[in-house]
Amino acid sequence: MREPPSLPVFGKLGVKPSVAVVAAPAASAGIVPRLREVVAAHGGMALKLSVIAWTILVLGTVFFMLQG
Repeated sequence: MREPPSLPVFGKLGVKPSVAVVAAPAASAGIVPRLREVVAAHGGMALKLSVIAWTILVLGTVFFMLQG
């Protein structure tokens, strides 16, 4: 595994020792993995529906403000 270059420490003499970090997936429990699968499969449709709902909400608000 390649380690990133150590950055200079401002205001101190010397450099902090680098610590090796191993990226491991966190053990997700519950509904989180299922939500990830759903968003991955239907993310585009959810985005389109949310834009349509937001547009209808804005147009409805403008309509009722003009009526009052």
